[in-house]
Amino acid sequence: MRTLKLYGTGSATANGVASLVIPTRANLRGIQTAVRVNSITDGAQIDLEISRASAREIAINGAQQCVLQVCVESNFVTSGLSQMGVNQFFPMAVGFDQGQLIYLHALVAGTVVYDATFILHFD
Repeated sequence: MRTLKLYGTGSATANGVASLVIPTRANLRGIQTAVRVNSITDGAQIDLEISRASAREIAINGAQQCVLQVCVESNFVTSGLSQMGVNQFFPMAVGFDQGQLIYLHALVAGTVVYDATFILHFD
């Protein structure tokens, strides 16, 4: 099994935060995620999308290029701040051709900084 790393960081909504060229024809068998957030406002939200499309399709019904979407929201409560991240493996079966691009997109609300690492597992 081969792996590729897709990493991005930011604090604003962006298309193409990071991208990769798939070096050889392969099947994506899973994505391991490590997403961290640091916010200073209530309701700060991050939607991260891994996609074949060069522009995000996060809020589009019927989007056909999305491979994975991960969302994190921080919430201030009267007893303190609840911060969280996502550390998980998502199995899948998605085929890619040699030279195809895969993108990381972000939709950000509130004042928040994110660091996102995605390890893509191919066979």
